[in-house]
Amino acid sequence: MESEFSNLNAGELKLLFSILEKLSRSHDQKVFRECISEELLSLMQADYLASFIWNQDRQVFEDVVFFNMSPNNIQQYDTYYRLCDPITPSLQKRKQATLVCEVMPQKELEKTEFFNDFLMRDGLHHGINLYAYDGDLNIGDLRIWRAKNRPDFGKREVALLDFILPYFRNALRNARVITSAKGVAGFWQKLIENTQIALFLFDEAGKSIFQNRNARMIEESMPDAEYSSFYNQIYSLTKGVRFRTEWGPYFLSVLPTLSRNDAQSLTAVIAYRASPAIVNKEFLIRRYQLSPRETEICLLVCKGLTDREIASILGIAFSTVRTHLKHIFNKIDVTNRSELISGLLEEIVDISF
Repeated sequence: MESEFSNLNAGELKLLFSILEKLSRSHDQKVFRECISEELLSLMQADYLASFIWNQDRQVFEDVVFFNMSPNNIQQYDTYYRLCDPITPSLQKRKQATLVCEVMPQKELEKTEFFNDFLMRDGLHHGINLYAYDGDLNIGDLRIWRAKNRPDFGKREVALLDFILPYFRNALRNARVITSAKGVAGFWQKLIENTQIALFLFDEAGKSIFQNRNARMIEESMPDAEYSSFYNQIYSLTKGVRFRTEWGPYFLSVLPTLSRNDAQSLTAVIAYRASPAIVNKEFLIRRYQLSPRETEICLLVCKGLTDREIASILGIAFSTVRTHLKHIFNKIDVTNRSELISGLLEEIVDISF
């Protein structure tokens, strides 16, 4: 990123740090995405932006924020075009900034209904996407586009979005925590003693003033040198150094807040382990938008069954199994059974059917 910084002028640096400051300050996911939209487009030298939040329970993108796009067109994406979207399923799997042309060549994209009837309706031509993940869960994205008369995005824009990613992810995490806690009595007590997280609380001077039970348990479980490395990473987050928001098996999130009586500014750092992901029907539907039948076949493939065995178990034709497998390979972006299993097991420790 250092070489990319050297190419930024004073105005661009000001835009970048203004974006980071807004992401660090706001705890409302719609507000901070709206606040950074115009500055982010200026920094990226782009024309259009859309940002969605993934709803895991409903399996849909929602809470859209958009800039320079038609509300009617955005609504049509939700009702129809997301179902024939040829790029988002592949882009959504990437945990870093990705050019649209990396998952589908521009000439191929221009042949699709999605491009001609949806993207070009507002003038979107060259795209770059960023998806923020909390462990295995996609929690929000940035979809940025340029018009046809502009050049495609390149290494500069990829590096900028990758630099912004930890701040964007942290802001989304914090918004989720605040949203779930709103209206709940005893918020502070629940936040401090939540059994699923370890919480470290610092005052304005950077002094540690509180650690909950789970934070103390982490300290007790680690050798001194290992805990020192872990704690130094936590402390760096309180100072605004957010290049890394993970340490070993822990995900880290920083939350600027206030004391109970609002008398002083406090900084809370939360550390937690993501639950091991399980390859089951819900996972496959959520991550890859597979149909119920496709999920059954996919899981049986993972268990080592042949196409004829799968056809016999499910009571369907051999040719039908082959057709479903073709659709599965396209959706998961693989070409054979080995790649399918390898891709699914890359970050998975348990398979359940």
